[in-house]
Amino acid sequence: MVRSFTISILRACAVLALSIILLSPRAAWAGSQAKISGLDANGKTVTINGTGHYTLVLYTNADLESESRKATLALDPYRGRSNFSFVRVVDLRGGVPPGMHSIVRVHIRDEEAQETARLKKAGVSGNPAPIIPDFSGSTLNALGWDSIYDHLCLVIYDPAGKEVKRVANVSSAKQVAGAVDSIL
Repeated sequence: MVRSFTISILRACAVLALSIILLSPRAAWAGSQAKISGLDANGKTVTINGTGHYTLVLYTNADLESESRKATLALDPYRGRSNFSFVRVVDLRGGVPPGMHSIVRVHIRDEEAQETARLKKAGVSGNPAPIIPDFSGSTLNALGWDSIYDHLCLVIYDPAGKEVKRVANVSSAKQVAGAVDSIL
């Protein structure tokens, strides 16, 4: 009787351990990249490391607006490609009171409209480049940019959604274009 009780306990433990392994989020993502997403200025969820195309993600903030604009312009030759997408994540942690979030989103949408018009005038058509205003830091943390403030950073994901290149301190627009050239 003691032996059958011990066997029953061992079986129950084995079933429990197997269940934990199979249902664990870590096991579910084994061999694949966890999806990273954020809300763009329109409130739409954007999967940053989506599949089917290369994605360049650029870290920026209000103090880096000039550098960000130059990096964005350097990506114009790639923006019309069907296998390339561009996402900007704007660091707004602690800098914007909650009551002002909607005003910031409207400002970002206005900037996106101006950029779309500029691209159309330049003959560049293709995928829009969503801007994710990150007020909480959740998207920045998922990208490993939780302590970045004073310089542009970028990460590139391949068509399988896996990180293939990371530049921790982007020093020029030419460096951004070079990073894309090295991948495409």
